[in-house]
Amino acid sequence: MLPEYVVVLRAGAAAHFLPEEGCQAFLSDPELIPHGVRVRAFTRWVDEGGKDVPRELVVEVLGRASGLDEAIEMFAAVARPVATLIGFVGNVLVGPLEVHLAFEVAARQGIRGFLEVFIPDERGPVQGGRIVRRHLVDALWSAMFSATRDSARISRAFRHYELALRNWYIGGEWLALNHLWIAAENLTKAVVRKTVAERGVTEEELARSFGLVTDDPARPRWKDLLGAAVRRDIIFAGDNGTYQTAKSASDGLEHGMWELNRIAENALKCTDITFGYLRRSIADLLGLPEPIMAELMSIEPRDVQSTRTMIRGRLVGDVHDPAPDGSLYPTLEWHSGIQSIDRDGTTFTMKRKDRFTPRLRDGVVFQAGRLEVRGRLEKGQPVEEPAGQDIDIEHETVSPAQRVLAAVMPLVDSAAATGKDTPHAHTSTIVFNLFGQAVAFFQSITILVGARQPVEALPALRALVILAARFEQMADPHGPGFGVAVRLLLDEIESATTGSPTDTGDMPAYAVELTVRAHQEDVTVPEVIAEPETTTVYASLGSEMLLAREVANAGYAAATWHMQRVDGEHQNFNVAVEPGPLTDLVSSAATIAMLELLTRAATVLAWTAQNLQIERLLTEARSINETAASLMDPQ
Repeated sequence: MLPEYVVVLRAGAAAHFLPEEGCQAFLSDPELIPHGVRVRAFTRWVDEGGKDVPRELVVEVLGRASGLDEAIEMFAAVARPVATLIGFVGNVLVGPLEVHLAFEVAARQGIRGFLEVFIPDERGPVQGGRIVRRHLVDALWSAMFSATRDSARISRAFRHYELALRNWYIGGEWLALNHLWIAAENLTKAVVRKTVAERGVTEEELARSFGLVTDDPARPRWKDLLGAAVRRDIIFAGDNGTYQTAKSASDGLEHGMWELNRIAENALKCTDITFGYLRRSIADLLGLPEPIMAELMSIEPRDVQSTRTMIRGRLVGDVHDPAPDGSLYPTLEWHSGIQSIDRDGTTFTMKRKDRFTPRLRDGVVFQAGRLEVRGRLEKGQPVEEPAGQDIDIEHETVSPAQRVLAAVMPLVDSAAATGKDTPHAHTSTIVFNLFGQAVAFFQSITILVGARQPVEALPALRALVILAARFEQMADPHGPGFGVAVRLLLDEIESATTGSPTDTGDMPAYAVELTVRAHQEDVTVPEVIAEPETTTVYASLGSEMLLAREVANAGYAAATWHMQRVDGEHQNFNVAVEPGPLTDLVSSAATIAMLELLTRAATVLAWTAQNLQIERLLTEARSINETAASLMDPQ
């Protein structure tokens, strides 16, 4: 018996099953899936900040195959029509279904075949969508996978309907209409056969009922004319205006007779109506019960791709250019998230939360006016309207501490670039690596501060200050220079080898080699080096170092910065710390340490630094640091 495999596929989708729902079926096909498979579809819901958020559509297929690759190829072909069906039911976008995981169910001699395709998890704001009505999926599932003479035509129409939904966005109407017209052409022959059967007539008799001549040798194309008449009077329900508008757009695109703007004009007039005609025709060909048909037709196509949030306001400030240095334009940096998701039965209401940070030149202030949402009404043209309660704006300005922190890396990059063509000796390579580690510590501090976790940035700040102290020692004209870095490395080797000679490999030999290399490069290696606490940079940030040591030791004092008093008896613990003196203290201290280190690194590595800008930034950072220290008051 062939082994069993599971293949899991995922797609970004605006059609969501409820967390407790999904659908499942067992399918078989003598040619495609001779051994039968079990197919399950559901939505991946994720707990994000205490809120259940719908993410990707997942389709899982379980069945037998001769190997992993065959299972992937065969099961993916089964899964993709399922995603198409789900999008049709919701009448909303479902993206391409991609293979994510595949593995053998049972181990053979302790080994299973396994494959994973890296597909990043969906993050950020959730695009608007719909909850999928499972009973409709079940009804269409049963009808769709029942073999009929016209299954292939209906399947192709489903696929083009899906592609039309993917192109249902402002500006893409002409593409959506083109796919809908192709779907109509695919369905035409099936509708002819169904109509003939229902009326108990022949195709010729049906053609004559439309006023077509079928027995004139000079006009032998009566079957083509019959197809056009069926499309107009049955698929388009006798709506000749919509039919002609859609047909003209399709012909203009297919034969290159029209400019795209003219095709787009036609598409704007009729695409949403055409969705309805094709939806009814597909459902009718599947033979769905009237209640199911009526419910399906009540679900109109939803454009989830065109919604845009805009903010109107004013830039106030008498400057020549409102853009900050290094930027072409004045901008707002947006951070969108989900504030709440409320569920009432099968209805979900999502409330967004938007925070923005103006990126402007000093002396310019952004005054917010109103927030607007631009998108498509479900039955028509683009619309602009004020944003309602679904969006909460938190206006955030750049603090001086944030600004000086953000100004450091351009200075670091500029100085380091001046030494890119300078060859390194063995000892200078060690020094450069220490500089690189300092930059890594600084960038980690920047990330943590940006995530509102300045407390957790303190250990990295302490490491950065210690490295700044070592570079201060290296830059001392009366000191051992690169010998400081060599001694640090030798001490680490000695510490690692003490008491465990069998686990240290070639480290003692490397210590000897390092000493020889230093001697060859005229580097004096001191027997001991002074503690970092003896340096100027460490002493200037002594308070921060005490805090950092407490946090690194997991002391309770660290937790107090996260605690917020609710009343006389109760407190909350907030993982994120609101911006305040602590954030300013850490940001300014990191700025001071990195710039002091950069100045000394430029000296010992013979780089060219922008000393005037560095000194100005240091002066500002020290002022911010002193102010923040005076305001510190842990709760």
